[in-house]
Amino acid sequence: MINQKYTFDNFPCWAMSALINGDVSGIEESDEALLNDFLARYGDVICWDYDSDSLDTGDFRAYPLFGLATDCCTVHGYIKTQSPNARHWERLREAYPAIECNA
Repeated sequence: MINQKYTFDNFPCWAMSALINGDVSGIEESDEALLNDFLARYGDVICWDYDSDSLDTGDFRAYPLFGLATDCCTVHGYIKTQSPNARHWERLREAYPAIECNA
């Protein structure tokens, strides 16, 4: 179940191919490291998507999400959230390792 998302309207356009397709060819190592740091901060995202209309707007930003000033676009990161019941069983297992849940 996906019911939450992050939205970033200042994502660097140069990183789109790497974000969506995993294609880092043509990206400097330092820029790839910035992208990897960003992805690590949002490790709960299970799927990335983008607003295609924002790609061609020429939205130049002095302060993008990471990296140097560049054209930016809007991306969405979708988060899979657990049901409250699933988190309850997880907490019980942590507190009482012998408990098993058949749910």
